[in-house]
Amino acid sequence: MKLGSLSLFRQDSSRARPDRGNTVALDHARRIQIVAQLTSIAAVMALWPHVDNPLQLAAWWMGLTITLTVLQHLTRPLLIQHDGSPHDDIALQHYVSSAGTLAGGAAWGSLALVGPYHATPQSQAILFMILCSITLAGAGVIRHGRSASAVFIAACLLPLFILSVVSPPSALPEAGLWLMAFALFAFGVSDFQRGHETTPGTHLDGASLPETRQTLLDNANANAAIVLSRGNRVEICNRRFAELMNHNEEGITGRRLADAFESRSDWRRHARAASNTLRRGGTYHCSTRLQRHDGSAFWAEITGQVVDSGDSPAQIVWVAFDITDRMMATAREELVGAQLHALIGKSADWYWQTDTQHRLMHVTRHIDMSDDTLKRKLGRKWWQFHRPGRGARARQSELREAFENAKGFRNLTVELPDGDTAPLWLSICGTPRFDEHGAFLGHHGIAINVTEEVRRTERIRHLAYHDALTGLPNRRLLTDRLTQAISRAQRYRERVGLILIDLDDFRRINDLGGHAAGDQALLEISDLLRSCVRSCDTVARLGSDEFVILLAELEHAPAAEQVAAKILTTLHTPLAFQGSRNSLSTSIGVAVFPEDAGSAASLIEMADARMYRAKRRGGQRIESRDGAAASSPSSPAPDFIYR
Repeated sequence: MKLGSLSLFRQDSSRARPDRGNTVALDHARRIQIVAQLTSIAAVMALWPHVDNPLQLAAWWMGLTITLTVLQHLTRPLLIQHDGSPHDDIALQHYVSSAGTLAGGAAWGSLALVGPYHATPQSQAILFMILCSITLAGAGVIRHGRSASAVFIAACLLPLFILSVVSPPSALPEAGLWLMAFALFAFGVSDFQRGHETTPGTHLDGASLPETRQTLLDNANANAAIVLSRGNRVEICNRRFAELMNHNEEGITGRRLADAFESRSDWRRHARAASNTLRRGGTYHCSTRLQRHDGSAFWAEITGQVVDSGDSPAQIVWVAFDITDRMMATAREELVGAQLHALIGKSADWYWQTDTQHRLMHVTRHIDMSDDTLKRKLGRKWWQFHRPGRGARARQSELREAFENAKGFRNLTVELPDGDTAPLWLSICGTPRFDEHGAFLGHHGIAINVTEEVRRTERIRHLAYHDALTGLPNRRLLTDRLTQAISRAQRYRERVGLILIDLDDFRRINDLGGHAAGDQALLEISDLLRSCVRSCDTVARLGSDEFVILLAELEHAPAAEQVAAKILTTLHTPLAFQGSRNSLSTSIGVAVFPEDAGSAASLIEMADARMYRAKRRGGQRIESRDGAAASSPSSPAPDFIYR
């Protein structure tokens, strides 16, 4: 049922004017002022012959008139603002109404202080009649609440009560007690009058209302609990509300709305907020806890709207839904979120968020660490972190595709450079974020530091393709590079040279100095071989004393022999180990693509065969396609240009 259809509850089919209630209230205030003026004139005329100083009565009447006039001017801004709209400041209304009742009651109560009480017994009787009548009438017309009525009654009767206690009348010595009893009676009349106004009829139930209203309430949305109230009391409710409250409809009718709230403080807070909203012509929405008849509580979502603003107090319809299950589900989600946040707080991971453009906008490191490398990357995209190098472009494409697809991903590795220091490696898992309308907000997820795992993997990969002692490429890596070099040579019509080197007397070094001396000699030989070739060439170790040099991008075959001659001369230089100086004899085999072989394996076999031929011929020699050549420390190297 829509709130817009609640016009069926109105007394007439037309919508009431928004200022109708204010006009009625102003007319009511004017009538009260006129009656008060006439009553004050009658009181002065009745007491005038019995007092010694009638001017005091005239002064009292003048003061009462001024007080009533001031109160009238305060009433209008209380009800209507300058633009003609209702005033929505509830606190101001409360203060002004309380001050008005206090001032009005005090003005009438001061009549006992201007002389009539001590003049004659007749004046005392008239004074008692006037003030008791004013008290009873004022208690009947005050509509601001119990506190306002109590203030007015006390202000009217307090001076007379004090005088009757200090100086009791001779005709009625217990006048003070009678005044107290009358004050309680007047307060009861006021309370009964308010209850009579807010609850029309002696017993309201579904049968006393029009049948169409009751039918509309009972046949509304099955889950909607509907209450029609006037002021703060229930006029009628549907069966669903009675079921929610574990009560019957007759028992709820006439009760205060405050009785349905679990907490009085919640009731006062929502009552003030609802009054402000409804006075402005709006619809009030809230979620709060209501209390059933058996004392159990539940969560309810409440909507209120004024049905007929012309009445005073206004008629309001309230629609409530039981949302206990939804609130419990929300509470469970909040608990799970808090537990998850506490769990993340104990980890060493990063929590991150990106915006709709996939830029890193938020990073949280929950443990106390000084590492803020990731925070310094805010504003950039994850795939922009990788440094240029082998495999970087593939990783960038994988990351970019994962983010731009707006889907979840896991275990993607990101390189995080940090200036001149070693880079960090992170493994990120992410999931997309959406708002309540399904619009994409970005990704969020967890980043784990996997630097040690990456470095360990790189070390394992390095050991798989390099010699453990010298760090030179092994046979596997040499074969891979040789295959690539041959492919390039075929494309650009170049040559590839392969030089295979064997140390003839390396066993003598191990016998004389042990394996430690042999290892030191191998390291020194590796450095010497690197110094003999270009940076684009490859120096590899195949076995204990066998080395291979790959010469890529050669223009002429004799260039390989030139390098071999240089190596033969360089290695014949005495090596230093364990304080003695020794020189090595070397056997070298040279093969060139495409003259000697057409594949990597064939080229290696050809160079190996020529190396063994040089060894059989006594060593310290070079075997190539053009035949054998021996060299000594003093023999000159070929003068062919090697680039």
